[in-house]
Amino acid sequence: MNRTFARICSLIFLGLSSTFLLSPGVSASPADTQIRHESIQLKRVGPERRFGGSPAGVLYTLADRAPQTVVIFIHPESDLRNTWQSIPLAKTGFAAFGFATRYVKEDHHLIMEEVMLDIAEAIRFLKQERGFARVILHGHSGGGSTVAYYQNQAEKEPPDRVKSTPAGDPPDLNEYDLPKADGLILSAAHLGRGFAVSRKLDPSVTDEDDLLSVDPSLDPFNPENGFRVAPQTSQYSADFVKRFEAGQQARMQRLVAKAYGMVAERRMYQELLEAADFKTRPLKEQLKIRRGAIAQRYMTIYRNFANLYYMDPTIDPNDRELGGLTNSRPDLRNYYAHFHPRNTTPEAFLSGNSPASNAYSPKLLPDVTVPLLVILGSADPSARISESRTAFEVAGSQDKEFVLIEGADHGYRPSGPKAGKGDQREQTIRALASWLSKRFGR
Repeated sequence: MNRTFARICSLIFLGLSSTFLLSPGVSASPADTQIRHESIQLKRVGPERRFGGSPAGVLYTLADRAPQTVVIFIHPESDLRNTWQSIPLAKTGFAAFGFATRYVKEDHHLIMEEVMLDIAEAIRFLKQERGFARVILHGHSGGGSTVAYYQNQAEKEPPDRVKSTPAGDPPDLNEYDLPKADGLILSAAHLGRGFAVSRKLDPSVTDEDDLLSVDPSLDPFNPENGFRVAPQTSQYSADFVKRFEAGQQARMQRLVAKAYGMVAERRMYQELLEAADFKTRPLKEQLKIRRGAIAQRYMTIYRNFANLYYMDPTIDPNDRELGGLTNSRPDLRNYYAHFHPRNTTPEAFLSGNSPASNAYSPKLLPDVTVPLLVILGSADPSARISESRTAFEVAGSQDKEFVLIEGADHGYRPSGPKAGKGDQREQTIRALASWLSKRFGR
């Protein structure tokens, strides 16, 4: 009994992690490669708001080296401080900085223009306070258009930068120091968060206040339109796809109009509050105006997991497994309550999750000149090869490279018929290290 218990404990310990703690700040892989990690809290720069925290990161380096090149792993609202790439990349001799913006897990409040200030602070810290000669921005998924937005703005001089959020609020990026990155990596990236949300919207919603309202002629989960439950594959006609996409755009336009309407209401009350005659108004009116000026409005957006790409393998074909990021039932997940942007402020919706957003790679990358790597997996169930090609082709960088990891899904895990021996993550790290070493050195 005791020997069995000891064996179980040993197996549990070995399975907990690929690294184990040696001493404060230093970890080691099973191959005894020492990795130093340092938790760093960064300054929060920009306008004061009620939402969000402070940006932070974890710096990973070989304990016995002082690398000159560091890669910042970025997503606007995902916490990448412990991203899987950091330790493997640090083992190759480059530094890795796993980053968390002020809006980690707060997509419903996220303002992309403030994320630009967080990235600027991270670059400033790493160059000025840690002495790195070269900083590379790595944007995964929604981070791709994020780093494209940042570098586009950093390569512009004031007053040519973005002057406000889409809702008309600060920050004015012309008022801040935006140090340039030395290179960009777009990893499994779509073209922009607003673009990605648009193509996930269910256009069959007929009433934004009724979760179950449906127009059967536009319902992607109606068998009469070509839907089949997995493991069967859905197949939609060209006519349905055309009508479906037009319906998605129409619904998005309605949501954008609703968001701008809510912003206008807030601004109306703020202007009344600041008006010269405010104090002459009856107390009841004054109280209503004050409340209207500070009240935070929210939008609820139902049914936003209706991307036909998740169900029909003939749409932008690759090696993906069907079902979307979770390889699940999109027809059911479409009704879940936790997929962004389900509940959001109108300001965040406009800034990060609508076509009004400034973070749209095809408009940003033509002005980017630094070396560029575009990388994704051939079995990605979310990012499309055709769109990664578009980002690659429009980029203004003279030095750019496109890498496709065969059999890798959105997180570079093995997936699909070309998964092979399952070393997709190792291939990805080798590709990153090769690209970095050819251009920047360690």
